Amino acid sequence: MGKVALERARRQFFEGDAVEPVGVRDVIRQSWARARELAVPLEDPVVRFLEVDSDSLLERAARPVLHTVLDRLPDVALISALAGPDALLRLRFGGDPTFVRLLTDQGAFLQGYDFSESVVGTNGIGTALAIGRPVMVDGGEHYVEGADTVSCAAAPIRDPVSGAIVGAVNFTCPSRDSSPLLLAMTTSAAAQIERELLTTASHADLAALRSQTDPAAQRALALVEQRRSALREHLHRVSMAATSIDVCSLLAQIMHVARRLFPFDAVWAMRRVGDAPLRVVAVDGDVAPGAVGAVVPEETAMMLDHAAQGDLGRAGPQRMSRRPLAGMPTGIRPLPGQQRLIRRWIVAAAPPGAPSPAGSSSQTVLVVASDLALPGGPGQRGLSRDLLTEIAFACDTACRFEEVTRLAVSDPLTGLPNRRRFLELAAQTFDRCRSSGQPLATFMVDIDRFKRVNDTYGHRVGDLVLVRVAACIQAVLRSGDIVGRIGGEEIAVVTVATPPDAMALAERLRRAVAGAGLESDDGPRAVTVSLGVACLEERDHRLSDLLDRADRALYAAKAAGRDRVVGD
Repeated sequence: MGKVALERARRQFFEGDAVEPVGVRDVIRQSWARARELAVPLEDPVVRFLEVDSDSLLERAARPVLHTVLDRLPDVALISALAGPDALLRLRFGGDPTFVRLLTDQGAFLQGYDFSESVVGTNGIGTALAIGRPVMVDGGEHYVEGADTVSCAAAPIRDPVSGAIVGAVNFTCPSRDSSPLLLAMTTSAAAQIERELLTTASHADLAALRSQTDPAAQRALALVEQRRSALREHLHRVSMAATSIDVCSLLAQIMHVARRLFPFDAVWAMRRVGDAPLRVVAVDGDVAPGAVGAVVPEETAMMLDHAAQGDLGRAGPQRMSRRPLAGMPTGIRPLPGQQRLIRRWIVAAAPPGAPSPAGSSSQTVLVVASDLALPGGPGQRGLSRDLLTEIAFACDTACRFEEVTRLAVSDPLTGLPNRRRFLELAAQTFDRCRSSGQPLATFMVDIDRFKRVNDTYGHRVGDLVLVRVAACIQAVLRSGDIVGRIGGEEIAVVTVATPPDAMALAERLRRAVAGAGLESDDGPRAVTVSLGVACLEERDHRLSDLLDRADRALYAAKAAGRDRVVGD
């Protein structure tokens, strides 16, 4: 929905238009409705500032997390903010000073500012606290007019023990720079703050134990606390890298540190998204590398789920009985990649968080196995519980960022690179071939009469056609060829090939699509494509020159009757 249309819909909505705004997300429309019911003025709302405590447990947990994020983005137009459960701003950190000054001059990012929906209407902090889950408020979706120049993402922060909302974290950037990464970064920061709260709370348990009078017990507890502090410092540094390295590397780095505290032989990180099967996303120790990506047998997955359900929603990991796998119920197979008998094992599950970037709920489960006795002292048991929960959180964060990165460069329907990613890869190949004298060709592929398919059979069949055509093209292309969906039903290909080879490859693509057809609920459907081909010449100074010639050839193919290949 365009900016002007969104602002018009918002204005009509608040002026009492009986028609529900079309194209407005449900979460925003519901927030608008709450603001309207609370009679918040659309323009120049009466804002308020209240005194806040900026040195509470929440602030102490949030400071290092927000500092770390902003330190890595010093020149980015970005503001991070922390609010309490009352929506009052507690802390604020900024990257680009100009952007920070611009917003603080407006008064909205000063300590004590009230971001409640009842005061300023739809905004990231107030809405996230109202609905109890992460939310993105983009430009014109804000309630207050004039806030359409910024986008903000906010996520509630929960007490890791009780699950109660204790605050919210928010990131704000110019609306032109908005992307799914903003919401993913916010969700990750909220999870890290919750881990910091968990870390701080655990010291109270040790304080109670420290009151014992037995000198040997005191020395043992002091050693445990010393190791705990050192490990947490290491773990925090590694976990902060969860947004920049893959989950397999992250798990290896974390477990290298954890090995100093308790023995383990094998580790599996497993993840389920929505109703999909539980899959292995990372392994460490004595596990076959091929286990990554494997589906966990359903009976084993049910057993792990049962072990993780005991105290779900509370902070600590859920531990299974320390019994040999040989003692499992009959018929349960070993975990994927298991090399030998596991005698003792622990399961930890990260509490369910926000939906994954793809929109489905997700959960990460960690299984640690040992052939030796796992730590049994009270201090070490607590250490194991806290540690494994944090590792599960870190793995979940890494998986979320991998998903966001993939979604940011891929077309969600076909799985092909999106327009931006295609042009980025194609430009690199174009520059290399032009400077080295290598041959290069580009195809523009368009599905014939695609609009008629959508109008006649509906968009569901149209989506099936797009998916089938994309799969046919990928099956024919060679390693190193670049393909992407660049808009609507149009797909582009760049290949290092001489003109004769390029024309032959284009013809194979056409025949592959025509021969595949499509099975739908209404029976088989014939699907054809037209292709325009252009090969690199001296006159092509930019990639756009080559693509324009291929586009002209595509129009010629359609004008000549469709279902054919035409070269420029």
